[in-house]
Amino acid sequence: MSDRTSNMGRPDRQPGGGPGFSAARGAALVALAVILGIVLLNAIDDGNSGPVGDGGASSSTSAGTTTDTTGGSPETTTTTGAAPLPPAEVTVRVLNGSGVGGAAGGLTNTLKAQGYQTLLAGDTDGRQGNVVFAKENRTAECEALAELITDAKVEAMPAEVPGGQDADCIVVLGS
Repeated sequence: MSDRTSNMGRPDRQPGGGPGFSAARGAALVALAVILGIVLLNAIDDGNSGPVGDGGASSSTSAGTTTDTTGGSPETTTTTGAAPLPPAEVTVRVLNGSGVGGAAGGLTNTLKAQGYQTLLAGDTDGRQGNVVFAKENRTAECEALAELITDAKVEAMPAEVPGGQDADCIVVLGS
């Protein structure tokens, strides 16, 4: 008579199912952890905090004139201000004026992950507060960038460009 629930007398059967069972159980636990992580991230993410991107309808307008004829008589609307370019079309250079080692490199990596074209990070003279210098005709883009940086204000690009590289926006981190 054979008892299927007992391993007694069967040296080829290991308690717990053997190495094949352990691997399958481990894979199932990893899959469960990944699924649980995705569910929790979706539950926590409200979609309102993060980079400026193609997250849906935009409230920005571009300069020009629009004519609407859906109501029978033409209605003309003139808008002002240019919509900022997407991050992929904006070049950014981050300079460290805070004295904190690695600050410019860390922010450069963050902005690159957000889709910006980043130039080599560097150091500059110490300063108080964060500033984003905007190249002429790139103020809207630099203002959008400044929203991602704690307490950053936007100023026009100075005559002597810090860092010596041509960028649309130059971020200077201060103390």
